[in-house]
Amino acid sequence: MLQRLAVVAALLVMLVNVNVAHAGFGITPPYVRNDKLTQGSTYTQEIILVRGDPVEDLKAEITVNVPGIEDWITIDKGNEFLLPAGAKQVPMQVTVSVPDNAAYERYQGNIRIRTLSPDPASGVSIALGAQIDVDLRVVDEIRDFEVKRVQMSETEEPTRLWWLEFPGRIQFSMGIENTGNAPVAPSKVQLDIYDRKGNIVLETTYNTNELDEILPFETREIYAFIPTRLPSGAYLVKYSIFRYDDDIKRTGELTLSILPSGTLSSYAGYGFEGLSMSDKMTIFVPIGLLLLILILTITILSLRKKNKKQRRHTPRGKGGHEDYDASYYRDPRTPQRRAPPQKTQYGGSHEVVDLSRTRRR
Repeated sequence: MLQRLAVVAALLVMLVNVNVAHAGFGITPPYVRNDKLTQGSTYTQEIILVRGDPVEDLKAEITVNVPGIEDWITIDKGNEFLLPAGAKQVPMQVTVSVPDNAAYERYQGNIRIRTLSPDPASGVSIALGAQIDVDLRVVDEIRDFEVKRVQMSETEEPTRLWWLEFPGRIQFSMGIENTGNAPVAPSKVQLDIYDRKGNIVLETTYNTNELDEILPFETREIYAFIPTRLPSGAYLVKYSIFRYDDDIKRTGELTLSILPSGTLSSYAGYGFEGLSMSDKMTIFVPIGLLLLILILTITILSLRKKNKKQRRHTPRGKGGHEDYDASYYRDPRTPQRRAPPQKTQYGGSHEVVDLSRTRRR
């Protein structure tokens, strides 16, 4: 009887120890899903492995079972890793890398996680685990985004240098989530600036910089820099964020404070890119005229120099220079006719006599 009680007590102790070692194991979220993948894209999903009472180390073994695309899926920690004692949550990154020639199809399967003691001699052979459902779809390009948050900084009033007016620079920040499968960015940001009560539109202005693209499945802060030529004061701003030129993705209202020049210590205003078109023309037109005059001057001097060289190398006679008798340089053995009388540079005439034919008398 005592022996039986001892065996039952030992079994109860073992069961209690097993429950303590493995109780409360789970994962969150229990899936990897994306229906907007495209050829060449990469998607990463974080899975948290959760343990209720991590009193000892556990080894996690990963098995990927998604027919046809197992080589697309990688685990940042490898297919075997340790869940250390004391760690209730262990993150695991599942990355899907779609090849450039992937077919436009739906791919389904699962990723199995099994946990067991890293020491086979411990006597604890019970293994617990979980399953991650995989549901992926490869489609053509989708360009879309969501605006998570917006913020607008204070700015300073415009400044002048000679006749040039440099506007105040508003920094408009946006938290953008790319919900498509291709790089995307807002096309523009428009601010309609009203008086403090919001009754009269005082200025409509747009960003002057090119907005950064957000990669697929990424959320990031980007900035639009927007000029204003209003004086210091408080204003109401109605903003519009465009996905395309005629497609407004989000609108809203914010307040804007324009402070006197020199108020903000870390403020960086506009340079040349903030000038109005009329101010830019006052710089471009004189420079263009100077360049045109310089080009014309160089061209005229070059043509004059070329004409002088041509006059130097022109044969005398036809060009008004001293005449010469070309027959004088002919071979005397060649029969020749008497040349007609030719004019000399002195205005007279003479006959050309072939001395080779004259006999000595």
